[in-house]
Amino acid sequence: MKLWSNSKPQSFPDTEPLSQPMHHAGDTFYDQTVPQPLEPLADVPAPKEKISLDDLGSLSLAPVEVTLYEALAEIRKDNRISPQPTRWLEFYRLLGERGDGSPLPPEPLTGSAWASTPSLAKRMCFREQVEWAGAHGCLAPAFEFLKSLPESDWNYMS
Repeated sequence: MKLWSNSKPQSFPDTEPLSQPMHHAGDTFYDQTVPQPLEPLADVPAPKEKISLDDLGSLSLAPVEVTLYEALAEIRKDNRISPQPTRWLEFYRLLGERGDGSPLPPEPLTGSAWASTPSLAKRMCFREQVEWAGAHGCLAPAFEFLKSLPESDWNYMS
């Protein structure tokens, strides 16, 4: 049985283009806009003493917060997998020292586990540790540690 076999053609009225609403006498809704005058500026007192460039040297900037996105970009830079095993253990100890006391993520792969684990699994384990750092208040020191590693301390995809 055909679904549309019993249907009959229907005719619909032609459509008309939308027109603007009619203006009524005294209707202010569609009046032309008029710019408003600017408020006068308040008098700003001049600084009491001038600041020299030498004074700027003693100023310190607020620490820049590292985002998880930046940390993840750093660990993937140049197709990185993870730090070499000894540096990875240092990173993991840093998480334990700087974290908020929550249970730590999975341990780094070292020894025979390092040799038998595929590169992608190493990368995922390391990524999980970096995400843990972001969730438990130690992303900034973790990021600084990772940024300080020389290229020779990283394991790369071949």
